[in-house]
Amino acid sequence: RTMLKDANQKDQRPANITAFCKRKGKMSVNTTGCANGAFLTINDIPVHFSEDWDTGIGGGLWSTGLAMAKYFEHHADDVVNNLKRLSHIKYLRQSAQLKNDGQKNDDQKNDDIVTSKNEEGISAMELGSGNGFLSVCLLALAAHQRIPLKKLVVTDLADHLALMATTLKANPHVWDQLTMIEPNDGGTSNIHSVENQTQINSASVVVAEHMWGEFPCDTVPTECNLQTHDVHNKKYDFIFGTDLAYRNSLHEPLIASLLHFSHQYTLCLIGVTMTDTQPVFFDLLTKSGFRYEKLADHLLEREFRGSNFGIIAIQRRS
Repeated sequence: RTMLKDANQKDQRPANITAFCKRKGKMSVNTTGCANGAFLTINDIPVHFSEDWDTGIGGGLWSTGLAMAKYFEHHADDVVNNLKRLSHIKYLRQSAQLKNDGQKNDDQKNDDIVTSKNEEGISAMELGSGNGFLSVCLLALAAHQRIPLKKLVVTDLADHLALMATTLKANPHVWDQLTMIEPNDGGTSNIHSVENQTQINSASVVVAEHMWGEFPCDTVPTECNLQTHDVHNKKYDFIFGTDLAYRNSLHEPLIASLLHFSHQYTLCLIGVTMTDTQPVFFDLLTKSGFRYEKLADHLLEREFRGSNFGIIAIQRRS
């Protein structure tokens, strides 16, 4: 089963960067570079990115990815408030669990609750990243808005990991530590950002292979690197991605990954092209225990309104 994106089966277009960079707004894009040679800026934080179509179709910037990046930027308050709410829920759940743990004495419980509060924050995962662009946009938004983002896992198939890592390495000002998990032997390489030492609420980032619906460390953790095991056996608070459900054969494995990596309160944002994401995908979401809602058209930038682009919010039914 292949999950490589086929350009001939996608009903959308690469982002028109030249036209976009002529628009005014908080986010700017320029094919020749913004300030400091950036591809775009989010609230004056540069995002460096170079398309690489030789990597495959995931190496370029498609319109749905740009639509979600602009949603992140222009509706930052909504994104921040939702992620802070998830962080607060996570803290309350951790506190309740500690209070109910009868094996600990009261003093130890209180110490652990304080520690839990100090570690308050959320974890996020991008599925089918392709080039790392959208993850860097989220990290830039987190750096500016102080989103409580503690860990971000950026995933795709093995042949896209190098480009994803290249994009992240070009943006050391938005992360604190970058870990690359090699797809073949599970070895890791760690990079600490020199530029980000004074950043508040810095996030650690992991680049890892994940094929939807397959969890190699689920039953035999001894065969996995500890980092790989951690990536595949964790519940994430925020899951996002674009252009994921464009082929019917991808629906079941994609939803299997959403089920595996989500908990009751996880928020998923999936950008889709409505003409190539068939209704059967949404039917399968419902049958799998999820509820979903398409974000209102006015929340998208003007060039995406009244078109076939959509951002879908997905959560488990309680």
